[in-house]
Amino acid sequence: MWGSSAASQDLKGKLPRINLQEIFTPKAMKPTRLEQDIQAQAASLAAVLQHQCGKGRPAALDAASLLRPGKRVLIAGIGASLYASIPFENFLCSQGIDAVVVEAGELLHYRPHAYRDAVVVLVSRSGESVEVAKLLSALKGRLPIIGVSNEPEGTLARQADVSLQVGSLPDEAVAIQSYTGTLLTLHLLGSAMVSELDAAQEEIAALLPALPPFIACQLEGLRDWDTFLETGAPVYLLGRGPSCGSALEGALLFNEVAKAPAIGMPAASFRHGPVEVVDQDFKGLIFAPQGRTCDLNVGLAGDLARFGGRIRVIGPAKADAAGLAWCNTPAWPEMLAPLVEIVPVQFATLRLAQLKGVPAGSFRFTPPVTRDEANFAPRK
Repeated sequence: MWGSSAASQDLKGKLPRINLQEIFTPKAMKPTRLEQDIQAQAASLAAVLQHQCGKGRPAALDAASLLRPGKRVLIAGIGASLYASIPFENFLCSQGIDAVVVEAGELLHYRPHAYRDAVVVLVSRSGESVEVAKLLSALKGRLPIIGVSNEPEGTLARQADVSLQVGSLPDEAVAIQSYTGTLLTLHLLGSAMVSELDAAQEEIAALLPALPPFIACQLEGLRDWDTFLETGAPVYLLGRGPSCGSALEGALLFNEVAKAPAIGMPAASFRHGPVEVVDQDFKGLIFAPQGRTCDLNVGLAGDLARFGGRIRVIGPAKADAAGLAWCNTPAWPEMLAPLVEIVPVQFATLRLAQLKGVPAGSFRFTPPVTRDEANFAPRK
């Protein structure tokens, strides 16, 4: 698990053919649906890529045309949809666009009259989440709205000015395939905005074949997480830039899958005070994809290990960072790294659920779609 991964091969723009049976599955037990969803992500992403660059291409180009004039871009979602939007926000800002991600509930109740000149991107797996549905009603007709969802018959898909369907394979409950599918859809939207959709298609098609062997490696090394997870302390997940989304999504997965407390936050913020919690029981996952802040993240990981914490670094392993425990990911570009760096966290949460005897992937209190802001309905 903590070794090297397969290198990407050049497919010259052709979509990869993924054989899920080639992905290692333990013979001793039938995989849970959550495990199947994690393993199926390569096939799901290939389907998303095919949809966005095929049948979904006109919608992507229409949405891109709304983003080009240089107006402010307001991106809103909740949960996994919100976190999947953070790399997109980073990309837009890198292009000189004033983009901001705001949690849908906060936008609905405290900021509905701001961003009056913005293009709105609403992101929701179902398109029916109560906060997103209310925002859609409040903003429609006032601001242009791009809807990004995985349900073609949902309210968001039907009522947005431009609707982008993610096209991922369906998940059981926890957002796994739909999360990475949303990441990819938003990346392709950004590429379309700068007239590089075809180039992005070729790049991603060349990268995807590295994903099945990487997933297989993570599954084979599932028990390697046991020593890291054995203390009862919460896991801290730390990242920068696009990987801030991975840190927050990773914490959400610990909450949802393993029913365990976890904290996701920007690495720089952690250094300003929260670092004081580090002791021999501290557990930290540090995202260190190749990019402008990789060395800062690796340096932080080294310091936290020196302070006595249990540290795992998720990213392409660096030979000059001896002594650190690495989850060696494929060396994908920084904006695409969230697609692959979340996989080890998905497996870590699966393993913690197994160790705790928690049914992985099932919800105790959360409904399939949250339609009530005030109360949770009694479970039947």
